[in-house]
Amino acid sequence: MSGIAGIIHFDGAPLEPGSVEKMTAAMARRGPDGVRHWVKGSVGLGQCMLHTTPESLEETQPLTNEDESVVLVMDGRVDNGEELRRELLRRGSALRDRSDAELVLRAYEAWGEDCPVQIIGEFAFFIRDARRQQLFGARDTAGRRHLYYHEGAGWFAFASEIKGLTALGRFDPMLNEPRLLDYLAPQFDRDDEVGTFYQNINRLPAGHSMQATAQEVKTWRYWDPGNLPEMSFASLDDCAEAFLEQLRVAVKCRLRSVGPIGATLSGGLDSSSIVGLISKEFRSDLNHPLLTFSLIRHDRENCPDWFSIQEILKHDDWIEPSVITSNISTDAYLDFLDCIPNADEPFAIADRFPSFMIFSAARANGCKVIFDGAAGDLLFYGYDRSADAIMKRKLYDWLPAFIAASSRHRFGIVRGTKTLARRWLADVAPVSARAAHRRLRAKHATPEHEFPLLRPEIARELWATKHARRPEALDHSNRSNDQFEHARIFTSGAISFAYEGDGELANGIELRSPFSDRRMVEFALRMPVEAKLFANWYKHVLRKSMHGVLPEAVRWRQDIHGHPGWKFYERVFEQTLDKASPISQGPNGLSSLDKWLDPRTVCKLQRSRSYQDRLVLYRVLLLSQWMKQGKLGF
Repeated sequence: MSGIAGIIHFDGAPLEPGSVEKMTAAMARRGPDGVRHWVKGSVGLGQCMLHTTPESLEETQPLTNEDESVVLVMDGRVDNGEELRRELLRRGSALRDRSDAELVLRAYEAWGEDCPVQIIGEFAFFIRDARRQQLFGARDTAGRRHLYYHEGAGWFAFASEIKGLTALGRFDPMLNEPRLLDYLAPQFDRDDEVGTFYQNINRLPAGHSMQATAQEVKTWRYWDPGNLPEMSFASLDDCAEAFLEQLRVAVKCRLRSVGPIGATLSGGLDSSSIVGLISKEFRSDLNHPLLTFSLIRHDRENCPDWFSIQEILKHDDWIEPSVITSNISTDAYLDFLDCIPNADEPFAIADRFPSFMIFSAARANGCKVIFDGAAGDLLFYGYDRSADAIMKRKLYDWLPAFIAASSRHRFGIVRGTKTLARRWLADVAPVSARAAHRRLRAKHATPEHEFPLLRPEIARELWATKHARRPEALDHSNRSNDQFEHARIFTSGAISFAYEGDGELANGIELRSPFSDRRMVEFALRMPVEAKLFANWYKHVLRKSMHGVLPEAVRWRQDIHGHPGWKFYERVFEQTLDKASPISQGPNGLSSLDKWLDPRTVCKLQRSRSYQDRLVLYRVLLLSQWMKQGKLGF
């Protein structure tokens, strides 16, 4: 992914020489194909280029219109380019080349601040508009590209990475303690869409636009899909065919590339569907066989995903696979630890080791573009959400199908029945009874129990802060609109949070996610609730749509648990916790977190051999090491 940066003095004072150059230099890894700047008086913009599409080879950024009244920097790709080009030409726009940046600049000229609604793709951009004396920016609906900003006294700056802002040296980075506590209390790690680990640096949330002027900096949501008209289909088969057609669009528009295209292949339905569709229908669009990257357990005979991967590969000799086992080397782990000083925030290095292994394999194979199955799980309802929907909407005809799916996917008939009974009781119980139940649960819960990592006094303070916001959350959870509830998954920041973690480690790799295509998401939101349910089969519509695309053994696989990523972390624990390691450092390994950590819990974690406890200890050690890098004065 490319990088963008910019700074403006609202009082018209000229920039200090080299200001924007400092910002792009800090993000140089994003610009292997060139770094360029545009500086005029009080405004400076910069872009670090990564060429991934043929159209990007025609692109020169920062990009200006004819009189330089509008200047654009963009990290991204436009996926509805043909439709957007036709509409712009119809409106009289003069398109100078085929680049995506040209489309976005002309879209702003045509629609102004409403232009993000017209653009479908994965993007983050900022535009300097001299006529309106403003900066205007936007981020794509999934948050595939990143954008951070700082509001100074009379000035404003933005960048694709936090380090691009801190490189200015114009403000002291200060710890945002609530964000650190969110890390140590993982149930809240995705609550904050705006804040970062830095008090004075914020992120622009996904699906949002931003305007910065001398008077104010404001943001707003331009994409809110909670009330789209519901679709109807004569049958589940008809829905599956329409779903497949939408997926074809989402895959095809992402096939533009200047080099070989890769794809993750986990053996699950989402990544397998993308690989199968490219192979069956779009191989003529590629100049090179599809490269696939798979993570499996080193004991392959105990890895269900490996059997599915083999089924796909044995039916398709066009694919060139790379298989990465959990028997990782010490060198690979040390390479991962080298990412710590460069990480903007510790979330990526704590939760993305398997992704790092895939990115490393892609780079070794000369691959700059990788498709993934991210967001596929979110288009359909899982076990608990399905039970809620069945009971809330009184879809009692679907009870046998839900029970059947519970058994088929190894949740169990008894558990499925009990879950439905609990949901039914919650639905029919009087409001007073539900309130009493919540009070009873709260009575038995304590801050120390909820946040065992934290010192008791800090846990109590966090408990009070989080529960003060609970009425608002309860109000949302009681909304009866099924589509509204489903849409909240895509507007909550959860997806963009994961994408930011991957983006931290990608380094020259562009990730493309067909299932998070805006059109794909809106189609899923508009599907009848019956098409989304965990009933008869999990992701029944997707399975039906893959007839003739996937081998039957993959299309109808029943096990939907046990991704082998945990085996990779077991190996990491051996490297980190069971011998001398660059991050363990004996008793001083957690010294930078003494203010927040409960020493009794830490001692317990250090003695424990359970996977979950070791994972918690590993994440805390990584946080401590990140804090010691000196970015926040530690």
